[in-house]
Amino acid sequence: MLPADAGPSHQIINAAPGPLIGWATYDMPVLRRWHNERMIVIGDAAHATAPSAGQGAAMALEDAVILAKCLRDCSDIPTSFITFESLRRSRVERIVKHGARSANSKAAGPIGRVIRDLILPIAFNRAAKDGGKSMMWLQGHHIDFNEPAQLVVGATTP
Repeated sequence: MLPADAGPSHQIINAAPGPLIGWATYDMPVLRRWHNERMIVIGDAAHATAPSAGQGAAMALEDAVILAKCLRDCSDIPTSFITFESLRRSRVERIVKHGARSANSKAAGPIGRVIRDLILPIAFNRAAKDGGKSMMWLQGHHIDFNEPAQLVVGATTP
């Protein structure tokens, strides 16, 4: 027999008015800027995604590598931060949107569950037929650390 939890968690759960189902997740607002002249935020601090996306740690690691490249390759820190954001914003915003869609489908209502259950086999078959290539934008991202970091011209960095 396992020892009882020493903290108050069992009392909190027992005091709940009914069964605990689902989870409350909320999308974080998109930050207009991830940096100022002397400080930058990365990972969830800059672009939190739904836990159901399973990409938070991956995006933080990608951020760390890209930021290191920018600090290595750019002439000064403010330019490094601007370049970092120009390189990252498009990808992470796409992942955040993907995470929001997947979170909504995982907590679907009665009608949404029917639609989800009809669409999932089609999506899985598509992924199986293309060898997973349809998800490579998300899961197969590669960063070449030796490639110099360069500002993305036309990127939306507020």
